[in-house]
Amino acid sequence: MSRFTSPDFLRQAGDKHVRAKPPPPVNLVSASITRLRSFHLEGKDHFAVDRDLAVKAERAVPGFVDIVLGERAFLQRAVRHLAAEVGIRQFLQVGSGMPAPGDPHEIAHESIPDARVVYASDDPVVLTNHLALIRDGRTTTAVRGGLGDTHSLLHDPESSQLLDLDQPIGLLLTGAVSHLSDFEAAARGIAELREALAPGSHMALSHYCRPDSARSPKSALRAEQLQRLFTEHLGHGYWRTEKEIASLFDGWETVTPGLLQTQKWHPLQVDPPVPGSYAMPQRNQQLIIGGIGRI
Repeated sequence: MSRFTSPDFLRQAGDKHVRAKPPPPVNLVSASITRLRSFHLEGKDHFAVDRDLAVKAERAVPGFVDIVLGERAFLQRAVRHLAAEVGIRQFLQVGSGMPAPGDPHEIAHESIPDARVVYASDDPVVLTNHLALIRDGRTTTAVRGGLGDTHSLLHDPESSQLLDLDQPIGLLLTGAVSHLSDFEAAARGIAELREALAPGSHMALSHYCRPDSARSPKSALRAEQLQRLFTEHLGHGYWRTEKEIASLFDGWETVTPGLLQTQKWHPLQVDPPVPGSYAMPQRNQQLIIGGIGRI
């Protein structure tokens, strides 16, 4: 079975056949941010309505795909750093998107073959796709949840089998908060996770950024145009100020080089290409920033 095919509804269970739950219905009328990302990451989980939004975003801000690819590359570099250099052996990605090549478990397993990764999403379609691809429940699983209910997220029976809360965890929040309308609630969720995680845990976070219009008027206008487009077609997608994004790291010790444009966070040479080596063009680098914090 290829990475992007769905499982049969009928599964073999010992000598009995059990009917698995059918996949959740897919909304083909409205675009989805997870399917939009899948399109830009050259996945197969997208439809005409998502591709139409991709075209609109590209017309509004040429090079919008740069932001998607740049954020993805930051995630990959952050996971590799946490696994290979910090020695983090377990990860929790909140707000994960559709499965795609180069997902966190693949990057972590480069350095630590038995690293454990839990994907969490409030989107039932994303969750179904992840669960369909899991072949080894000993190192990877997917659970329903988000920043709105961190206790249930951490103590879900599936995540509890893989995550040891007494040991450091790599918390991955790339792109998640950008699509939450209640910023204060998101900040509370991050603070609750910080309190629940063991010392030595790290958080990798990225967020769409609205630059200061006085210093970067063209970039600020791009951010405004994208936010207007996203909120109209998705109902979410927020470009927030650097000060607002920095507040999400309250209580965390920021790791060098700090909170900055994701392209400038431990960039890699583009040749030979490896996961994380994508280099964003200059034009939209100010529109997304990220960093890593630790406790």
